[in-house]
This record gives sequence, C-alpha cells and structure tokens, in this order.
Amino acid sequence: MKLRLALVQFARGKDKEGNLDRMLGLLSTLSGVELVCLPENWLGGEVLGEEEWEKVLEALGEKTEEGGFFLLTGGAYLRRGKRIFSSCHVLDARGREVGRFDKLFPSRSIGERAFVSGGREAPPLRLGRIRVGAVICVDALYPEPCRRLSLRGAQLLLNPSNIPENRVETWRHLGVTRAVENGVFFAFVNNTRTNYPDGRRVVGHSFLASPKGELLAEAGEEETVLEVTVDLSVLREVRERWPFLRDARRFLT
Repeated sequence: MKLRLALVQFARGKDKEGNLDRMLGLLSTLSGVELVCLPENWLGGEVLGEEEWEKVLEALGEKTEEGGFFLLTGGAYLRRGKRIFSSCHVLDARGREVGRFDKLFPSRSIGERAFVSGGREAPPLRLGRIRVGAVICVDALYPEPCRRLSLRGAQLLLNPSNIPENRVETWRHLGVTRAVENGVFFAFVNNTRTNYPDGRRVVGHSFLASPKGELLAEAGEEETVLEVTVDLSVLREVRERWPFLRDARRFLT
C-alpha cells in the first residue's frame, strides 16, 4: 500500500498575512496527495488568539476540501485560556478539525519555556489509510514520545520544525534513528530562507527517512513542496526482521 505525502518547505516572511496568503497559494497547487504537513511557526512567531486561529483553520480547511487531503498545520503559538501552547492541528479532507498535537517540551535554549506551556500527550490518528503521530520540533530529541506514539500504532512520525542550518545534520541522524528504532517512517518538515532572532539561518532540507535507515528524499534550500511516496508494505518486512518495537514493549508494560 502506497501513500502520497507532501511536505511543505516554506520560505517564511515577516508579514503574517502575507505568509498565510502564500501558503494558501501553495496548497492550491497540490494534486493527487493524500496527506500534507506544514512546518512549525510558518505564520511567524506571534501568539495567536482563539478567534484569529479559527479564521486560519477555516482558510486552511477550504484548501483541504478542495484538494481532498488531510493536513497537519505544523505548529503555532496559540493562546488557550490563560496559557500559551505550541500546537499542530489536524484537518480532514472535508476541512474539519479531527485532532491536535501539542509540543510537550518547549525549547529552553530559545526561550520558549518563558511563555509556552508544555502540552498533553495525544494518541496517533488514523488519517485515511495511515496512522500518524506528530512531534513538534525539539520533541523529536526525546525518544519517549516517539516510542509511545509508535507503540500505540503510529506508522509515520511527522516532525514539523523550525531548525537552523547548524542543526540540520543532527536532524538527519535523529530522523534516521527514530525511524529505525521504532520501525516507522519519519518526516522532518522545515521552514527555509528565514532566520532565528540570533541571526542563525533556517535553510530547509526537509526529508523523509525510512525504517530501513535510508533518507528516501530530501529538499534543498529552496521553497518547495517535497512530494514523496510512502510504501507502507515496508513496515511489516522491517518489523519482522528488526523487532525493536516489540522488544521494547516488554520494558514499558
């Protein structure tokens, strides 16, 4: 069974409204894909209120309905009640919200923990023919969330991120490791042509890693939609040969 996956590597600008318009334009070009993931904070680094975010979801939902695909919104700083979370929402092919993944461990190194609360763990979601889990940005550095999502049935781990150039090589190793140790596919979805507040460049290189330990596809530094085919039949083969996930269950139950 094969699934068409689209990873949107976005050249984030400084204007929130302009970013939204350009993202909607990119989504309008998609055809024949079943699942789409956006990067973290592609709208920008502002905190959004509930009403403002609902308008964004409505606009994105129109595109999922037009294109007939599931969409992970990547990540945004969202105010819920008196607290702020970094959250990735999931829309179905009719534009309806069907789930949400929160960042569990806001980054200490870039100061997120000063204003962002850690969210709650969520189970994987069945999106059409595949079960998907998401770990936002640095959450992928923690093996436990990835393993728990995999033990609960995830076949693909999506990692919407905003990772600087000097950490891209680390993420390649990380993505391959998470894929192999859990017997899943792992997709890193990054912004590009933008900068951290400290001046470090964000230069893309989104990729898909397989449970065989291979990088199946990788983007360059350009803004692009990286479309890849995920062959889910590989999972059974790999898990029979390397029963790491089954063996790990003995220590976690």
